[in-house]
Amino acid sequence: MPNSIKTTRMAFIVAAGLGIAAAALFLFIFFAGAVLVGWGTERSSLLGNALLGGTGLLLAGLCAAFAVAALVVASGIAKGRPWARIAGLVLAALYLFVVPVGTVIGGIALSGLLGRDARDWFLGGTPARRAPLVPPASV
Repeated sequence: MPNSIKTTRMAFIVAAGLGIAAAALFLFIFFAGAVLVGWGTERSSLLGNALLGGTGLLLAGLCAAFAVAALVVASGIAKGRPWARIAGLVLAALYLFVVPVGTVIGGIALSGLLGRDARDWFLGGTPARRAPLVPPASV
């Protein structure tokens, strides 16, 4: 496996880990907020609890879905599946909008998936060997 593909795969694994951590954080923050808003209030204030809890579930689910997608793409990249390159490009483009960490991860993933090594890796060929730079023989 070429180094650029390894780096891209690791970027998606890191993104998945950060996505799981963000999902857990959203669940904690929004449910804690819902509990604190609803503490000692009457029924008319329970709408705030439902909105906070629902928003937390939605955001946590979104982060978890992106994390699972990143793990599936990382697995496909490791196996050289052609669909993983396309899915990785789409996922990396979406990560570009998650400033600042997602932008870095998306940039790393895009640079790895758009190179010559990636084309060779996903088409099943052997990576192109570059000739080492050898200084001219001195006479």
